[in-house]
Amino acid sequence: MAKAPRKPLSRKSKKALMSAVITVLVTVAIILVNWISVVLTQKYSAFTSDITSLKSFELTEQSKNIAQNLDKKVKITFHSEKRDYENRDPYCKQTSVIANELARISNGNISVEYIDVVKNPTLANSYTEEDNLTANDVAVSCGDKRRLLKVSDLFTFEMYSEEYQYIASSQSEQVIDNAIVTVTSDVETKVAVVSENDSEDYSYFVRVLEANNYAVSEISLEKDELPDDIQMVVIYQPETDFSSDDLLKLEDFMSNGEQYGKNLLYIPDVSGAEHPNLDKFINMFGMGISSGIAFEYDESARYYSSDYYEYIFCDFASNLYRENLSKDKEMPVMTGISRPIAIRNDHVEPLLVLSEKSGILPYTADDSWSMEDAVTGNICVMAQSSVGEGDNISTLVVIGSGEMISQKYFINGLGNQYYILTMLNELNDRSTKIISLPDKTITNFDINTDAHTRFWIGFMMYAVIPLIILGGGLTVYLVRRNM
Repeated sequence: MAKAPRKPLSRKSKKALMSAVITVLVTVAIILVNWISVVLTQKYSAFTSDITSLKSFELTEQSKNIAQNLDKKVKITFHSEKRDYENRDPYCKQTSVIANELARISNGNISVEYIDVVKNPTLANSYTEEDNLTANDVAVSCGDKRRLLKVSDLFTFEMYSEEYQYIASSQSEQVIDNAIVTVTSDVETKVAVVSENDSEDYSYFVRVLEANNYAVSEISLEKDELPDDIQMVVIYQPETDFSSDDLLKLEDFMSNGEQYGKNLLYIPDVSGAEHPNLDKFINMFGMGISSGIAFEYDESARYYSSDYYEYIFCDFASNLYRENLSKDKEMPVMTGISRPIAIRNDHVEPLLVLSEKSGILPYTADDSWSMEDAVTGNICVMAQSSVGEGDNISTLVVIGSGEMISQKYFINGLGNQYYILTMLNELNDRSTKIISLPDKTITNFDINTDAHTRFWIGFMMYAVIPLIILGGGLTVYLVRRNM
């Protein structure tokens, strides 16, 4: 029996079938485009873009160089699930993005993992009680070497009130970079900060040193002996004088059994307290700490015209330690409130001085004192002197201002951090690269964009996408009309 011929589809059925086919094709196309975009953005940086105003999620060239030149395997471990960590705060999201960007461009030498320490409590067994492991911590490891980064390492906090603090900026890129360099480096310099009599907080300076692979510890000259493996001692703004026995330990440290090769960094107190024993020790190196505060009378050498004592531009009295401040990328070095350094013999090398119109404000100045009359010129605020012979020398560096190495002077745009770290690296025979990056701030959760980016986003949203939708709708209309 012959089959009955098929009935041709009605016009209505054809339109319905065509609509279904177009819907399926559009859906498949959308899924395919999204899949391709995900693959491309994960594999190729050319297909990714940080549209934030401050490029808070974009790696600096320094970070790229570190990741791309690694020759060891590094693991970055977040102690939470990825979604949980990134949802805690925009700065946590930024930290996660930075870690994954480093991994993506590292030629397989950096890996990132997310392990929930709450769901995997045995993970804490590999850490000590002092580590106090939490779900907010990030670990960077290479073989047996590991650095645990706490929240206080990754972010800078400020107080909103007496009881509440918030994340003001992120230094996670710098800290992770430094951790990578630290765990992959075979070079480590041990530094001891004298714990007695410290009147100011030096924690930020210590953090910068540790970030550059200096192993920093505190030591009491009164109670402890200086270990032989200490390369440098730091005395930071002592409030009271040292005893003769304390200074004898420093003498022995610098002579090092006539082998020398040690360094001492001294930052004097600016309050005016007297230190006769410490002054006598400094005088042995041909330097002295003058009574009073350095001032700058030349308005062109002051960042703020009304401030004679802080944010003062320094002049280089020597070409030492200036290779990171080349002429094509020169950054000024500035000083805050500083004690003047007196040069007592030719063995002392001045490093930083103020202008020809600088002078000293005596602690005993009264109403009759005149700043203009007190101008003496080229007040020294940083100098060094060495003892020993040939290559076997120990060096004392005096920095007149503790503010010069504080966080507010170690910022992007100033040369303080580059200059000081270059000096310390050279003194301690280190060839390691200096890690110096500014903190990043996520302004308004980083939704602010520059004018160029805003134009193209607006153009896409208000012109290109509507035209695509309009064109697609018109195509469907014409096809259905002609069916």
